[in-house]
Parts: sequence; structure tokens; C-alpha cells
Amino acid sequence: MAAKNFCELRLEETPIPEGAVKTATPFRLATEKVYLPATAAQLLPVPEYLDRADELRGILGAVPRLIAGYKPTGSISMNCYLHSLTWLLALAGWTYTYTAGDGIILDPDGVAIPTGCARWVFTKREAIVAQTAQLKLNYAIENILLTGNGFGVSQIALGSDGKLAADLVGMVLTAAAADTATTPSLDSAVIPPVKRGDLFLTWLTGGGTIQDFSFQIANGLEPIDSLSLNPASYFPNSLEYGDEQVQVTGSIPKRILNGTDFAALLAATTFAAKARWITPKVIGSTVYKYSAWLEMPSCQYVGGSPDALANTRRKGATYDFFAAYDEAAGYDTKITVVNDVVSIATWA
Repeated sequence: MAAKNFCELRLEETPIPEGAVKTATPFRLATEKVYLPATAAQLLPVPEYLDRADELRGILGAVPRLIAGYKPTGSISMNCYLHSLTWLLALAGWTYTYTAGDGIILDPDGVAIPTGCARWVFTKREAIVAQTAQLKLNYAIENILLTGNGFGVSQIALGSDGKLAADLVGMVLTAAAADTATTPSLDSAVIPPVKRGDLFLTWLTGGGTIQDFSFQIANGLEPIDSLSLNPASYFPNSLEYGDEQVQVTGSIPKRILNGTDFAALLAATTFAAKARWITPKVIGSTVYKYSAWLEMPSCQYVGGSPDALANTRRKGATYDFFAAYDEAAGYDTKITVVNDVVSIATWA
């Protein structure tokens, strides 16, 4: 069979170092895999070298550099499909709670979620060792299969246009001949990604007219070399979360400079904010549509840039926001996705 281009992702039980047996605990791969409909995907080895140019060898030059180690990275760009988003959020510093729709459980708007749907609620993950995944990029014509293990998502950015960008940090990257046996299975193309027309914002009461919206999830990741692999490796052997907690920030340009927005910036006012995406496609045979929510009960402006005063009809402003912890709600950010994914991490 001819090889196909694909980007495959499977969660790992724990970060998988070089040489580990992937069929035995604690380094098993999830039985579920997702083929991401990426517009661009990249895995990079990022080698580090030992430069011996300073050695006294009596030559006018330098001997060849040697590999000192690797710090693999990567990136994924894609339209934001709510099916694929389930896996990416699990890798971006969030823990998840799955509940099958039963006509009783509710979405954040208080609407009952019917049987045949799945509700995924994401809150911040409290751990040291990161949730990681195996990524495979199959270059069909070039006859190269790149396999990355121990990869997590260090940042996700999503704009109002539904374009998603994810930065990756990993542990191990290997290359082999292209996979000619796999036929990637993606969701039907009739299931759309989220788009600007699906987005509704609940924001600061009395604020100016919204022009645009984007947010970012920052999830610090640190590759660790604990000198504990036997045989030793030039790749990191674990991936940990950084010291900073997962943080949600963003930007919201306003069409017209508004006193309420500016006053909130000056007073560091907190306000409840919510972004909701409801796509036009229903889930299976239900009447419920693929949907997602970003809830920030104590949002704050932490920066502002009014347009310069000029001889123009309209002067706007752009505000940077931050999701602060809300003592009453008990969280700073909660993400809810309703789709048809029933499981992402089953260990055989």
C-alpha cells in the first residue's frame, strides 16, 4: 500500500524515554489514537553540540563537533476541531472529567446534554510529571517517519477565526522509513471546526464594542535528564511541569475607546467573562451541536493600548486580559467541550 501523509497522536501512560518498552507499564501507549487534520506539523530534534574549537591541537581550525544532547521541540497548526481539541488540552496542563450525555447533565449554559454526546470538563492539572504523548509524522513521498515520544503542549493559541497553534516540547525523536501500512482515519469533513460565526462573548458590562478576541494557554514544560537511564541516553528521560502554574491570557481589541473599559484597566477590576462556540453541526443523531466554553469568573485587564489621537472618525483600544483565581468559584479558568469522544486514554 502506498504511504499516506499523516499526523498521529497517542497519549502515554508516563513520559516514554529512549529505549523503553512501550507495551508494558509504566510506558504503555493509549489504545486510542487521533489523526490530526493539521495544516502544518513539525518535530525538530534540536541537537546540542560539544564544540572543541578551544582545544590546543596545533591546527588552524577546529575538529568536528560532537553531539552533547537533544532537546526536541515541535509545533502544530490547524483549524480548531473540537474532537482533536480534547487530546491537545489534555497535553496542555489540564486534567479532564468525562461524562456521557444522559439528558440530565448540563452544559455551562444550563442546557441538558443528551445521550450520544460526551461532556469533557478541563481544569488545571496538579502534578509534577507532565502528561505526554507519542506523535508520528509520516512523510509519504520523502519516505520518512518521524516518531516523537514524551511530547507535551507548552502553549496553545486560539483566535476568533478558529485558527489554533500549539507549541510542543518533547523528549525523544527518531526517524525511520515511512509507514506504508497505516491508513489514517480522520473525522468526517462534514464536522466543521469552530469559526468566528460560532463565537459568542460575554464580557465586561458597559464595555466597548468588541472587534476581535484571542487567548493563549501557557503551560511551562521542562525536559529532565536525571542520569538514571541504563544504558545512558543523549535524550531527556522525563518531562516535568515548570514551576509556574498554567496560565490563560489573551487580547481583546475594541472598536471604540470606552470609559468603562479604561476604568476597569485603571482599577484592576475583575469581571466574569465567557467565550462560547456552538457549531452548526449536530452530534450524531441528537439535536445537540458540537460546542465549547471558556469560563473565566475573575477576568482582569492587565494592559491597555488606546489608539493614538488623530484626525480619524474612530479611535479604538486593545486590552490584554488575564484569568485570575476566583475564590467563590474555586478556579480561574474552566474549559468545557461537548463532542462525541468517549475515551482518550485506555491502557491495554
